[in-house]
Amino acid sequence: MLESKWGLRLIALALAVLFFLSVNNVFGNVFNADKFGQNSTETLNDVPVEVKYDHKSLYASGAPETVNVDLSGTRSQVLKAQKNEDIKAVLDLTGEKAGKHSADFEVKGLDEDLDYEVKPKDASVNLEQKVTKTMKVEPDVSENNVDGEHKISEQTVSPRTVKVTGGQEQIKKIAYLKATYKDSSTISEDTTDVAQITAFDSQLNKVDVTIQPKEVNLSAKLEPYSKKVKIAPKVVGSLADGHQVDKVKLDDDEIEIYGNKDDLKDIDEITGEIDVDNESEDTEKEVTLKLPKHVTKADPDQTQAKVYIK
Repeated sequence: MLESKWGLRLIALALAVLFFLSVNNVFGNVFNADKFGQNSTETLNDVPVEVKYDHKSLYASGAPETVNVDLSGTRSQVLKAQKNEDIKAVLDLTGEKAGKHSADFEVKGLDEDLDYEVKPKDASVNLEQKVTKTMKVEPDVSENNVDGEHKISEQTVSPRTVKVTGGQEQIKKIAYLKATYKDSSTISEDTTDVAQITAFDSQLNKVDVTIQPKEVNLSAKLEPYSKKVKIAPKVVGSLADGHQVDKVKLDDDEIEIYGNKDDLKDIDEITGEIDVDNESEDTEKEVTLKLPKHVTKADPDQTQAKVYIK
């Protein structure tokens, strides 16, 4: 009987210990610790690049802005690296003079025993004598930024000049400084918004320089969309017997038509009818403009023609 009681006590004690361990997640922590100790591989995308060199007298160009870094280590190390926002890939050109240089990337901010591979593993950088120049900015609002009912009548930028810093040869390449809206949304009314500036060479390739300020105010004024088209004269009616039209001379050879850009894109000319019924000698006639369905108006909305009859 006594032995039976001690047996029950031992079983109860064992159950109590198991319950305590379960409540405090001891087994889970053991398993998790084992899991975090396992090897893992992950890729850090778009790690920022830093080039170390003599910033006071030189300017570096050609280095990528970001690289990808493959990590290999314990799960806990990799997770720690993924949460670290201070990691950067460094190209160390300390002490180098002007010229082209190649260097391997070294990643800063990782645990020492964490393995990594940078892609690409190296980069070529051009160091040039630093030059700063004041240059004019061109407003560059594209017609693609404007809705179909309007077109640009005027565009301006403020300030009109900025300071551009770069290598001597890079500065020489610059043909344009273009300001374009940061927000690419379509505009349908007069607009002033923040624009970013990009340097281009004569072939519209980007030039690697630093621009200050790098943003300006870009303003665009709009007007109703229109295009110029030719008038195609068409003589209608029957001349008096024995006569024929020699030639027709219009007061206006072309007119401005208004409407939606997509509706007008295939319209290159407008028919202008000239009624010469029963005419027998030279005469001036009003031209009836046959506007297509989607043309909202024409300017001028009427014109005259001189009809020469023989």
